Amino acid sequence: MKSVILIPCRLESTRFPNKPLALIQNKRMIQWVYEAAEKSDATDVFVITDSDEIMKAVSSFDGQAILTTSEPQNGTERCEEAIEILSSGGEDYDVILNIQGDEPLISPQDINRLLYLFEEEDIDIGTFIQPITGEHDYLNPNVVKAIPTSFDEGFCDICYFSRSPIPYMDIFKPDIAFKHIGIYGFTATAFEEMKNLDQSILEKSERLEQLRWLQNHLVISAIVTENAMHGVDTPEDLIAVENILKSQN
Repeated sequence: MKSVILIPCRLESTRFPNKPLALIQNKRMIQWVYEAAEKSDATDVFVITDSDEIMKAVSSFDGQAILTTSEPQNGTERCEEAIEILSSGGEDYDVILNIQGDEPLISPQDINRLLYLFEEEDIDIGTFIQPITGEHDYLNPNVVKAIPTSFDEGFCDICYFSRSPIPYMDIFKPDIAFKHIGIYGFTATAFEEMKNLDQSILEKSERLEQLRWLQNHLVISAIVTENAMHGVDTPEDLIAVENILKSQN
């Protein structure tokens, strides 16, 4: 099974400008993500960006990067453009992983678990979820909630994603709700099918592109990660990541 990890990365974040180049323990955030991906069993790893500055940063740690246009509106569209560039050069992949450049705590072990799921199961799209242990995350609209089916052989399918606190609880109880970790794997077939899908009404309402896939009958499967995960959207998130890394040392 030939696989590629694509790491979409841009500088124009409204809440945290230049965040891929922010330092975490004297190493740029994009380098943390790239090095974790490179330690996995994926065949190839590329940062994909429209920024010359990010291209130079990746080159500085001997990483591979693909320069795209500025036309893509989100990470998935940037991945689509990168796959077209790779395909034009004769590269084809069975599985495509999209790991955001703001997930510095992603582990090679989790990446391999996702790759293994594609090897062993007939799935379209794979991702990660994690139990929500605190009410603050449950109520936070920036923490995307996922509603799973029953687990079977260690994985489940996802019924719905929302920014709302779901499932509803009169009094919050930990480990009932799940948060979604925005890392995806796609079969080449599912990835090609997604390119022709129009934006859906629920996607527009929730501002979650994965709802486009669900509303068009693509099955999103998930596995639970027990590793500390904390995406970086704000400078405060960066501090939280540094504290997690310190606690692990």
